[in-house]
Amino acid sequence: MQIVSAPDGTIRIDGKVVTALDRFVASVTGIVERYTRYVIVSGYVAILFGRARGTEDIDLFVDYMDRDTFMSMSEDLLEQGFYYLNSDDIGEIYSMLCDRLAVRIAGAGRIIPNVEMKFKKDDFDRYAMSRAKRVQFDDIRFFVSPIELQIPYKLYLGSDKDIEDAVYLWILFRETLDTNLLQSFMERLEVRGEQYGIEV
Repeated sequence: MQIVSAPDGTIRIDGKVVTALDRFVASVTGIVERYTRYVIVSGYVAILFGRARGTEDIDLFVDYMDRDTFMSMSEDLLEQGFYYLNSDDIGEIYSMLCDRLAVRIAGAGRIIPNVEMKFKKDDFDRYAMSRAKRVQFDDIRFFVSPIELQIPYKLYLGSDKDIEDAVYLWILFRETLDTNLLQSFMERLEVRGEQYGIEV
């Protein structure tokens, strides 16, 4: 597998083995992006770039949608064989999103994997979405949070799995990262990476 940065900023992954998880995420985001912008954050970002670990959920921030737009998107998701784990009442699902809670989308008859979707809520979420990086492989295209934000955010979360994700992304992208931007986010999140070999 080879990661190539194209002149337009797209990150292309050549030789990637496309997994069932990749196809699942693509099928959900392909519907979501018809109605609003999205950005993938957290653990699946590392998995997407080749980190060998499992995950049960894929974290997704979306722009605010009014009720009618959300209802249309939900109808589309249901028609394509997805459902919300939280409730069968789509109005209740929308209220949860407006209350800054996460809702989960899975394939019919399944619980995992699922997409954990939230409305963006703070400056970090807004930055991730406004500066989302396009990732392309095979016939799939995703929008993911900038790596310069993902590494500090993973250190901030602080579990062994999160720290390992941060280190993996650092090793993979350290030659192409904007280190000033990375350092800025590390300062804002009050994290340090030296003990893990992340030095900026």
